[in-house]
Amino acid sequence: MELLHHIKIYFGNMYEAVTTISVGMWITFKTALFERKVTIQYPSHDILRGKPEDMSIPAHGNLNPPFEVLLGASQQQYKGPLNPQLAERYRGLLGYDESICIGCLLCAQNCPIDVIRVKGVKIEGRKGKAPTTFRIDYSKCMFCGFCVEVCPTSAIFFTRQFEGATFDYRTLIREYISPRLSLERMQLAEEAKNKAEKEKMKKEKEDKGEE
Repeated sequence: MELLHHIKIYFGNMYEAVTTISVGMWITFKTALFERKVTIQYPSHDILRGKPEDMSIPAHGNLNPPFEVLLGASQQQYKGPLNPQLAERYRGLLGYDESICIGCLLCAQNCPIDVIRVKGVKIEGRKGKAPTTFRIDYSKCMFCGFCVEVCPTSAIFFTRQFEGATFDYRTLIREYISPRLSLERMQLAEEAKNKAEKEKMKKEKEDKGEE
């Protein structure tokens, strides 16, 4: 019985190997010979809108066999296996709306690899803190989405923008708060702090006068 069991396992493994290779080769054979091969002409083809971006792409009627096979079909007649437009749920580069950011630091605290840096100050007329620094290092970001999930005001979010190629990795460090705006807010925060201290001292004097 044990011998039969080992023989069954042996031929079972052979059958699995043959069927697995056959399925893989069939997919390759089918794709190579029977599926229409189309190249999405990027960046001539805008994959955000799913439409051609310029007129450099030849029209479908101007391509005749074998040139259509060699050059690829018209983008207007795309029938390939890939979607010629990015899905709405695509998670691209992070976006940031500083007008609703409260400087709570949750995004930076929940980032597993510390790619976000946030600083904020308290100024009048602003809920929470006004950000003076909001920096994302895209060269290290793994787009896990933790920062998006924990943001209480949805100030940080995923965009569908995917282009981040660069020859200088330092350009992947994005500063979302300009130095001028940061300086203005720090000055406003200092003024608010001085005003609060004066009011506190004035109140203390009034309390002593009443005593």
